[in-house]
Amino acid sequence: AEEFRLLRARDSSVSATVAAHSHEVKIDWKAWEGKISNKETLSCLKDFHAQQTALLDAVLKEDHLTAVKGQKEGWELYDNAKESCSKSVEKSQTILRNGARALWISFQNPPVSLVSQNEWLDTDQYWQAFVEKHHYYHNHIASAVEDPESKEYDAKQKADLQKKWEAFDGRGTTRQNNKLLYQRPSFEYYDVYRGPLIEHMIFYLTKTGGDARTFPETMPVQWFAEIYDTRFKVYNVLQRRKRQAQEAALSRDCHMDFHPHDLEHDGEAYYSKLIAKESALTEVTMGRLMGNYILFSDAYIPVQTGQAFYRALQADGGKGTFYSLGSDVYCLFYKPAGEALAMPDPTECFHSLADYASLTGRRFEVGYAAVMEAFTEVLESRKEGLGGSWFTAPGESSKDAFMRRLKKSDPAYEIFKAYSEEYTEKWAGAKALSMEQAMAEMPEIERKYNLECQEYGSVLFGLSDEFSAAGKMEQEQLAKLADQGTLQAQIDSGAYVAIEGSSKITSAGDLTKAVEEFESSKDKSVDAILATKLPALEKKK
Repeated sequence: AEEFRLLRARDSSVSATVAAHSHEVKIDWKAWEGKISNKETLSCLKDFHAQQTALLDAVLKEDHLTAVKGQKEGWELYDNAKESCSKSVEKSQTILRNGARALWISFQNPPVSLVSQNEWLDTDQYWQAFVEKHHYYHNHIASAVEDPESKEYDAKQKADLQKKWEAFDGRGTTRQNNKLLYQRPSFEYYDVYRGPLIEHMIFYLTKTGGDARTFPETMPVQWFAEIYDTRFKVYNVLQRRKRQAQEAALSRDCHMDFHPHDLEHDGEAYYSKLIAKESALTEVTMGRLMGNYILFSDAYIPVQTGQAFYRALQADGGKGTFYSLGSDVYCLFYKPAGEALAMPDPTECFHSLADYASLTGRRFEVGYAAVMEAFTEVLESRKEGLGGSWFTAPGESSKDAFMRRLKKSDPAYEIFKAYSEEYTEKWAGAKALSMEQAMAEMPEIERKYNLECQEYGSVLFGLSDEFSAAGKMEQEQLAKLADQGTLQAQIDSGAYVAIEGSSKITSAGDLTKAVEEFESSKDKSVDAILATKLPALEKKK
């Protein structure tokens, strides 16, 4: 009320001042035109004054009192504000009453020495707050030398707790909890168990074709069930092999194929080497395919041997066309007539490879074959979520799909990029051949292909660290068996299978001689290959 009265007094004062100066004072603009030389400034001042005068005159002519008295709406805002203020006053009074009660209860409490801990914690709000504030227990007998409320004491207790936790957990972490494993987030679970991380990551990348950076916190439960089914399917094969070997040898201890003897301590190092070996094998395989521009030729059938020539003609009865990419490419490419070749399924590719290995006298290890078959089945399951495609998008070539998926940070990205450009350039100048021309070129192509197969072993065991060490160990093992006279028995039983060209070696002497010749010529082949430069990469420099 007092503030409103003062506001009314100020308004009356302002009204009186305005009324005392109500007579109109006009400006003599002609006089100012003779004094001000800048006519533009004078014109602006004159227009501004006329505009402001007209605005003030319009305001003074309005009847504000009548407008206020005619206002019939908007008073509900005032009523709401008044009601809100009343509720705030009631809340303040409630807080005041509760504070008074708390002070009275605290004053009436007996000394701490006369009540139990449960009693004073349940009744006294002060001590409840004290317990919540002090996170660490403190022996008050030592209060003379340390302050339980100081930051130094808290830091000491925290350091001691971390020390105890590290001794318990053994991982050097500073976590302030002791959760059970099922209570931990997935990243902590994977931090403790690296094996499931590798297993789940490989499954995720194979299943989706995604990126490791988008690995989910938790995969769908159906995927975990699929992982378990795949794992037990592989273990079923490995366990049967283990049982046969253990019962045949009557050995007390026997470990499964593709498992170290001490899985708990040597498992991580063993599987790291195994993954590195598979990666190196993939690299050299890709390099061999790139050598004759077979990689990304998904619309053509590569032909390097007479048998492949005959099989290509069987695809459409010889109605298609052969293409040559030049004399430096030891391969012909056959394009069947009619519709383009469909992208083969992963399981179909693996079965074809396994059948070819069996027909040529070789075979995959049983455990390796089971793992590869399970891998291709998971890879093929992408078709359910990608509209029937497992590698390429609709209308996309395998070259474009591969380069889209390859990270630019990959060390081999520039190599594949250069190969893609050279591949496009080569196919731009491809030459169509008649059936007679293709048949005439096949003997020379097959001869060079056989030479390439021979040199491939030198590359595999000479350039790759993952295979060179294993190759030396195998060579020493063969030499040891030959000296003991047991190598022939191993060959006859099928424990060792040796292939030279397209024929199988059945004599221990021939095998030893072939190994020695290979070892003597390996270094020369490696030096010749290292001196070869890729033209596409030379253009980048």
